[in-house]
Amino acid sequence: NVRLKIWQQNLNASLIAQLSLLNSPEATEWDIMVIQEPHINFLCNTSATHHWHVLYPSQHLTHPQQRTRTIILISTRLDTNSWKQITFPSSDIVAIQLSGPYGRCTLFNIYNDGTNHNTL
Repeated sequence: NVRLKIWQQNLNASLIAQLSLLNSPEATEWDIMVIQEPHINFLCNTSATHHWHVLYPSQHLTHPQQRTRTIILISTRLDTNSWKQITFPSSDIVAIQLSGPYGRCTLFNIYNDGTNHNTL
């Protein structure tokens, strides 16, 4: 029996909200955090602790003019052979595929700003 614990939250680009989330006692219980509007610093990086692998949209480095509005954090407790990032041509989508005894599961983290349907 494999059970993944996934947390989803929009942080409104707040560093304080992100640090509060990362340092909360509950964060150690989650396997995956899907974050919309993470805090991104002047170096185009987000904040995370050593307990997390940070996955940015595939175009994060190749299209720096497009603001990164979604990330996925994967706990370092998960075997890196059990997941992989899927390349997706959008700065507002991060996709991963998990595999194991349960088969395959694809997880999309999509930011839709509500003013248009460009992401969809």
